[in-house]
Amino acid sequence: MSVEIFVTDKAGLQKFYEAVIAKNETYAPVEKFGKYDFKRVTSLSTCNPDSPIAKTMSAKPLFFPRSAKIMKYTATSAGTDVMETDEDPLAGKRVIIGMKHCDARSLQVLDKVYNWDFIDTDYQKRRQNTIIISTRCDKAEIHCFCTSLDYDVENLDALDILIVNGKDEKIYINARTEKGGSFLKEYIAGLTSANGAADGELKQQYNAFAASFRLKMNYKEVNEKLAKIFDTPEFENVSANCVSCNTCAFVCPTCHCFKISDEKVRDTGVRYKSYDSCNNGYFTLMAGGHNPRPAKYRRWRQRAMHKFVYYKERFGENLCVGCGKCTTSCPVNISIFEVVNQVAQ
Repeated sequence: MSVEIFVTDKAGLQKFYEAVIAKNETYAPVEKFGKYDFKRVTSLSTCNPDSPIAKTMSAKPLFFPRSAKIMKYTATSAGTDVMETDEDPLAGKRVIIGMKHCDARSLQVLDKVYNWDFIDTDYQKRRQNTIIISTRCDKAEIHCFCTSLDYDVENLDALDILIVNGKDEKIYINARTEKGGSFLKEYIAGLTSANGAADGELKQQYNAFAASFRLKMNYKEVNEKLAKIFDTPEFENVSANCVSCNTCAFVCPTCHCFKISDEKVRDTGVRYKSYDSCNNGYFTLMAGGHNPRPAKYRRWRQRAMHKFVYYKERFGENLCVGCGKCTTSCPVNISIFEVVNQVAQ
């Protein structure tokens, strides 16, 4: 829910970003080889808060790292001594600028599983100590379908501060949470309050954004139909081109499968938690050699059903935010949107 709205222009927004970066540990999209990834920045000139969603990696690694130490251990004649790892570099107070609203929403989805049967305290610290400043997209890109899913994009509270491009080069800075409102108080010098007067223009901007979508899904219908057709052979057709590279899972802001591995030198070792994917052929391989999902189509079925059926049944929402990152990154152009719609039909 909106707390307060300020209006400025591009120059004012730049000053706002510069002040935030100067006073805080800040992460933002940084370009490398035509792609953008979230890195720590110390200057606005080195990053692009308005990076295109199709070329911007998820901010998930800032909360669920690609690989992280979870413990150290030493084997002695008396047994094994387990020690805490080094201090978490992502647990301090920080600000993320340039995160897309679908990416911010993904954290609300992940909150469900990280607060479920086991509380991931590292994740919780990272969430609590982070301020998210997000720019609402002006228009949808070709693979986006966030407005088709089960959340209110217009009034999204997954982010703390929302930046919206208005008419006549006006830019609105909107606190969406109490945490965002408290943070914004330090930076309101030079900003003009726009409460009330901005509502109509924000509504127009959102309507124009919502009208720009090429892809639209009736997710309730898809949920209901997928839940009834587990054995359909259509999963073989839609997954035929998949090369099992797992790029879709690694760029997805809501995929959270992981593996545990040890690196040991003599008597000392470190245990790591690293990204994995249910599309991996060995993901369900058991110690005795049995694999309940040896066929590629079964793994793709698991992915689709987890996104649109199983997570929904357990936590009340889809494990997909419609960002389109998986489709954009897929080397053989498989679209999760097309997969679930084709199978459901």
